[in-house]
Amino acid sequence: MNGDWDSTDQEQSENLSLLACTRVQGDVMKTVIFHEHTISYSPSNRYIKMFLKKYIEKIETLGSVELDEELLELYVSLASTTGENMFIEGMCYKTYLLDKEQYTRVVLREEQMMISQGTTGLQTWDAGVRLADFFAEHPDIIRGQKVVELGSGCGLVGLTCAAMGASHVLATDVNSVVLKQLESNHPEYKDKVRVAELDWENIEECEKLSKDADVVIGADIAYDPTIVPVLVGALKAIVVSSQQVAYITATIRSPETFDLFLKMIDETEVLGKSVMTLTETNTTALCMPNPSADIRLVLITRK
Repeated sequence: MNGDWDSTDQEQSENLSLLACTRVQGDVMKTVIFHEHTISYSPSNRYIKMFLKKYIEKIETLGSVELDEELLELYVSLASTTGENMFIEGMCYKTYLLDKEQYTRVVLREEQMMISQGTTGLQTWDAGVRLADFFAEHPDIIRGQKVVELGSGCGLVGLTCAAMGASHVLATDVNSVVLKQLESNHPEYKDKVRVAELDWENIEECEKLSKDADVVIGADIAYDPTIVPVLVGALKAIVVSSQQVAYITATIRSPETFDLFLKMIDETEVLGKSVMTLTETNTTALCMPNPSADIRLVLITRK
């Protein structure tokens, strides 16, 4: 249930009157809020409230259109129970729509808190959504390829690769809680996806993964200067052929940390890199914390 309100002005003017009529408001309730998928894989109440708030705001721009009573009652009920509290604990489902024409989607169970049970890996971060969107827009990159994901977290990027045609995905992480959650998040692609523990400091294990890696992926994994040397060491051990390529996204919170990552890649003397900026994603959920975050994609190859 991703919000897609940020279309062009022309599209908005063409569709707004239709979306605002009372009958269609009722249809939105039936086909979105009370849809079988939404009930089976329920998003958080906070997310539903934000979705309805956006919808109501759009309707109210027309001025004289009456709001559907059931829609308004549901919004008021959710607003009174969720308030503006952004620190709500507990799991919920998020549905990421990768291809609107084919309705290709990835459904994940995620924690609402950024940090839960001592880890940040139970929630999908902006850099992961951007990288997933990149592969959804460029499926030829991973179609038929063996993919190894570092620091998988909830698994959005790896599952996106599976959905876009990767022959096999090895999703790795080091935290036991994250690994357990990751195992439960890929039933739709269980024939393509395998979950494994990987400690980047274990160079021997990283080297073993090289044969399973046509493409290496990782989202927001170079976030701390103490992690960067270990990460670069792992990449050096896995990317051993000029036929392999790594796609690593980084949210620029600290330019110094990102610069250190690039510097240490250069210092390996065997890895080459190129950097591009990823623009705002098409699949960003309505409730993503910072859809305008500065996110870079680093392509890493063997020289």
